[in-house]
Amino acid sequence: MEKIINKFNNFIELYPHYGALIAALGFGVFLLGYLKNWNWVMEPGGGWLNIAFWEEKLGNKTVRLLMGIVCLMGIISCVCLFLYFEFISK
Repeated sequence: MEKIINKFNNFIELYPHYGALIAALGFGVFLLGYLKNWNWVMEPGGGWLNIAFWEEKLGNKTVRLLMGIVCLMGIISCVCLFLYFEFISK
């Protein structure tokens, strides 16, 4: 397992812009969770982004829609960042 982690770390050190694709994948998982109405994406927390507060004020569907839009913007941003560093900045 350590060998695989070291290979991954070496790859990311050589090609750090691929981290943007990993972030886009993370945004995609959350977007899928918002679209499929999975409860784990709306679990309340006490952090700076308290979903329970916004869910109480705006309603469940509105918060899911807004967070879905944020995830979609995150995916687009990450993919654009990857494409920029892969093809334009060379």
